[in-house]
Amino acid sequence: MSKSVSSPAHRGSPRPFRAPNVSIARTIAGSISSHGKLVGRITLASGIAAGALVAMPAANAAPVSQETVESAKVVEAPTLEASATPATMLTDIQQLERAVEMQQRKAEAARKAAEAKRKAAIAAKKAAEAKKKAEAEAKAYAASQQGKIDRAISVASQQIGDPYVWGATGPSSFDCSGLTQYAFGAAGIELPRVSRDQAAALPTVPNDQIQRGDLMFWGSPVYHVGIFLRWENGQAIMLHAPKPGAAVREEAAWDGWFAGSTHRAA
Repeated sequence: MSKSVSSPAHRGSPRPFRAPNVSIARTIAGSISSHGKLVGRITLASGIAAGALVAMPAANAAPVSQETVESAKVVEAPTLEASATPATMLTDIQQLERAVEMQQRKAEAARKAAEAKRKAAIAAKKAAEAKKKAEAEAKAYAASQQGKIDRAISVASQQIGDPYVWGATGPSSFDCSGLTQYAFGAAGIELPRVSRDQAAALPTVPNDQIQRGDLMFWGSPVYHVGIFLRWENGQAIMLHAPKPGAAVREEAAWDGWFAGSTHRAA
């Protein structure tokens, strides 16, 4: 009784063409968009090689019919050019890398520009607040007693060179009390018309406690008044309208004066 040996069913039968179940290009692009960089060149090379082997039928296989191919399709075939090679695909990946890098640079530049704009807005706001505060402080100082006194000195200094005329109260000629009344009045501090009444209206302070802008008086009864400016080499310097034939000027104080405080005036 003879035994028949049957050949394996698959031997010599055609192997059906199997399209790749994933798109290599899409997998690579997906890795780039998800992670911002390539997964690795080894993975790329392995994927290309595997795709090539799957896409090529065995050398000794029988021709594959179109019907078999159509029935074997599971997913849509990758949209690659027929002439695509690993080298051209690698070039495409490199271009994608450069495109991603360019986008990252643009995003970083936009972030830096937005940050610079934000900081500029903060600086501008702070500058505006500082200006507003300075203006408020200047306004408050101008309304303060010292601010008024400084203003009076400024007005009196502008009259230097104007002639002394007895009984004159400005604006182009003055006597001694006319000058002090004119200057302090312009600053919002009212003084009586003549020197003795000005002395009576102000509190007396020790001469060594006199401050810039206080008044200096002579005589009893008082006959002359000037504005104290500063100490210079131990000498008091005053601004006043001296006497007939002279002009408004700065000079060392005459002897025998006493101080009346405009700082302590009501």
